[in-house]
Amino acid sequence: MLDRKLINKEFPFLKDVIFLNAALVIIPPKSVQRAYFGFTQEYIKNFADGVITKAWGIVEEARKNVAALIGAKASEIGFVKNTTEGVGILASGYPFTPGDNVIVVDQEHSANLFAWIPLQSKGVELRVVSSRDGKIFVDDFLKQIDGNTRVVAVSAVQFSTGTYVDLRRLGTICHERNIVLAVDGIQAVGRLAIDVKKLHIGYLSCGGHKGLLAVTGVGFVFCDESLVQKITPPYACYQSVRGYVKPPALTTDFSKIEWHEDSRRFESGNLNYAGIAAIGAGAKLLITLGIEEIERHIRELEEQLLEGIKDLPLRFRSPLEKEFRSGITCIYYPPEIEDRVNEILKRYRIYVTFRGGYIRFSINFYNTQEQIQKTIEAFREIAGVVEESERKDS
Repeated sequence: MLDRKLINKEFPFLKDVIFLNAALVIIPPKSVQRAYFGFTQEYIKNFADGVITKAWGIVEEARKNVAALIGAKASEIGFVKNTTEGVGILASGYPFTPGDNVIVVDQEHSANLFAWIPLQSKGVELRVVSSRDGKIFVDDFLKQIDGNTRVVAVSAVQFSTGTYVDLRRLGTICHERNIVLAVDGIQAVGRLAIDVKKLHIGYLSCGGHKGLLAVTGVGFVFCDESLVQKITPPYACYQSVRGYVKPPALTTDFSKIEWHEDSRRFESGNLNYAGIAAIGAGAKLLITLGIEEIERHIRELEEQLLEGIKDLPLRFRSPLEKEFRSGITCIYYPPEIEDRVNEILKRYRIYVTFRGGYIRFSINFYNTQEQIQKTIEAFREIAGVVEESERKDS
């Protein structure tokens, strides 16, 4: 059972609101705020004396926490600035050859789509799996996979529908065929139990500002140790290499770079140390609460919500079958009533995302049964407005 006392202590600012917007951005808990601001405060207080040495201690501690959260080794974690950068490192650095193919999904976020498109100019085929009524079926990947498939790139949870992909089955298929399963984890990590080893994920990229409870501008990649040395990073500095010649000595061997043999090779230049401190604190809190307990709580509240609104005259963008659920649900509304819908949600102090004619709400561990019941009441009002709008149009 979740430690509600700890949650209330960490999120006192959510006491009087219903925050269902973690699919967009999280409001960092108190321990994450202390880690983030504390680094900068100490930096200034000590006139940056020893700051880099201490910063790398923070990085190593965060690396361990993130690894523990997703079932990885610390050496398989590298820090980047966001999901896009993490995906780009794999897309640009993997040794593709003409005739290879990469498989993506039609509803992917641009962070896990745009990096793969330019590969076509290098003779790599891009194959697209079409979703069906918002659902993504593993069998549709199987129809696209062949002996030339090198990477299957997919989000664990789709941002525009909340659709969960059966990573266990897909990962097994990729593992058996020596294909890299590359996962965009930003809508899942920290909310759902994602174990990269059990799911046979070869590479995962994740920004810190959603389920990881941190901030924008920082994230991480997981790269399986069997894959990492195949990837050539797009940039390098002393942080990403072995055998660095320290000043005032000069570099004399210009023939090669000796990369780190683990995921540190993806870290070049000074990192976002304050952001990494935030990720480390967020991962620590998630581990303390228990990721399995977090997922169980989210799924129970999701069931409560869907049961309460399933009979309302609402059009769901998200598939409602349990195997596709993720705690993120999207509902259509007529765009012409957006102001009235927004007014209802503001009156209930509910924070959600409005995107292109649909509402997206994301449940997390700090939400309660009482909040979900109030959300059901708000959607009953919204359904009434929808019915009124449709009667006027008919």
